[in-house]
Amino acid sequence: MTQEAPARTVVSRRPRRTPALPSLALAALVAVAAVAVHRATGRYWGDLTVYRAGASAAIAGDGRVYGVVLHDVVQGMDMPFTYPPFAALLLAPLAWMGMDAAIAVWTFCTVLALAAVVWVTLGLLGRFGHRPALTVAGTVLALPMFPVSGHLQAGQVGLFLMLAVLLDLTGAGERRWRGLGVGVAAGIKLTPLIFVVYLLVTRRFRAAATSTAVFLATVAIGFAWRPADSSRFWSGAFADASRVATDPRMICDQSLRAALARLTDSASPDTLVWLTAAAVTGAGGLAVAVWATRSGEPLLGLLACGITGVLVSPVSWHHHWVWAVPALMLLADRAWRANSRTGLAVAGLVWLAFVLSTSFALARIQGWDLHLHGWMLVYSNLYVLLGLAALAAVPFYLRAPR
Repeated sequence: MTQEAPARTVVSRRPRRTPALPSLALAALVAVAAVAVHRATGRYWGDLTVYRAGASAAIAGDGRVYGVVLHDVVQGMDMPFTYPPFAALLLAPLAWMGMDAAIAVWTFCTVLALAAVVWVTLGLLGRFGHRPALTVAGTVLALPMFPVSGHLQAGQVGLFLMLAVLLDLTGAGERRWRGLGVGVAAGIKLTPLIFVVYLLVTRRFRAAATSTAVFLATVAIGFAWRPADSSRFWSGAFADASRVATDPRMICDQSLRAALARLTDSASPDTLVWLTAAAVTGAGGLAVAVWATRSGEPLLGLLACGITGVLVSPVSWHHHWVWAVPALMLLADRAWRANSRTGLAVAGLVWLAFVLSTSFALARIQGWDLHLHGWMLVYSNLYVLLGLAALAAVPFYLRAPR
């Protein structure tokens, strides 16, 4: 008698999907839409245009970068190149692309950076289940927020810098090269320097030294590459706020200095008053950041520092407020875990406020944002008020029973 061979069990294998694939598809879709908008209107992406022009001037020869000034017809203002020469070096590939290609590549990479911020924040919040789907959902929800949509429309660099800081300063343990990302980010744009102070006040001296050394290395690279441009920038151009914003009352400038200018209806707010307000806010914000970090809330401490930096900076455009994305994720997560309908409602209202603040662009284009009074001052200082309220709320959260 012949023995029958045992039946084989056929296992159907589903093709594995790359977790990043949905985010890549979303980034590609937004990039194609961006190119289509540019071709149809011929406008927007003003900052990206300045980046390309600054990089081209730097490649052409020394002493030319800070002579670059382009006029933005949408906002009706002149836009010079305001970053260190090291940034012009990193932006050099943009000079070799056509504008459509630059918009496509920059938008694609920016949306991926946004998705990476959401991904990293989810991990820090302990949300590992369905992480790819939640990343796409979080990215889609963030896109209509004016700090993000305005960032994409301008072709800004802030999301890349925020991602570098998040990757650098989060995670367990004291990594050998912690501080590297902060140093590089500060070498591109000076505002991340506040995180060096944050490292110092949280007693992470090695990371602070690393970030300082890396930042100084970027300055040295700039001097070696373009000495004349570096001399001009570091001899005073970096501190000239008028090169960034000709009138601080512009509604898209959401800094303490701009809020003071709108409150006093003055294009030249009192310097002593502003410096005092910035010093108090800076000290208070960093104290809150230290308290949160030492209380086992490192993400909260990092976000408090980021918000403080945006508030005290002499100029903080709407797209500098991309820190609102991980901050809102943290707020929604805490409210969800506490089963707090009030907390979820607050998170929803804040998200809606950031979405509706897209009207800032209309106010700027029509020019009626320079002389606002009464309740319109609340509207014109929305981000500043939300930032101050967030910093003020953190101590109450830290003191509450867990």
